[in-house]
Amino acid sequence: MSTKPTGLTLWQLVVVTVLGALLVGLTLLFGLNRLMGGLLLDDDDCLGTEARADEISSVSLLGSPPEGARVATGWHTLEVGCRDGRDDELLSATRSYEFDGDHQVVRDHYRALAEGDGWTRVTTARAAGDPQVGRTDVCFEKELAGGRVLLRVSFDPGVFWVGTETALDDDEHVHC
Repeated sequence: MSTKPTGLTLWQLVVVTVLGALLVGLTLLFGLNRLMGGLLLDDDDCLGTEARADEISSVSLLGSPPEGARVATGWHTLEVGCRDGRDDELLSATRSYEFDGDHQVVRDHYRALAEGDGWTRVTTARAAGDPQVGRTDVCFEKELAGGRVLLRVSFDPGVFWVGTETALDDDEHVHC
């Protein structure tokens, strides 16, 4: 009576090892991408924007919520990345906060901080019928080393977002 080996063949062992290495590599890549705010795997227009992303992410107001605000679940790090705006492509850095208080407290808080840091208030006129009407409640602009940057504060019930945006194309401007 002959006995067959019960372990993996050399070929099966190679296949399992290669697939395991690919899985670990992809997991590390997606993890690193998440830590960098999506810049690694975003579209090609984000390539080469790391310095600009660092600049708009380092605006101190993004991490300076009013008293009583808590970082929203899942927003413990800034969300940084490229996205398509209405007419242009934008680089943005955003954080969300839960807040049960009056939105006017948030507006006043960011107005005081922004104006004290050299930001200029911008009117937020939007077209009627725009689904974003009313969401961007406070908007400021400032020239940073890389160009014009907007600071926005937007609301939904029980939550607000504070974020910075800049156009990727030097000829474009982000509007409130």
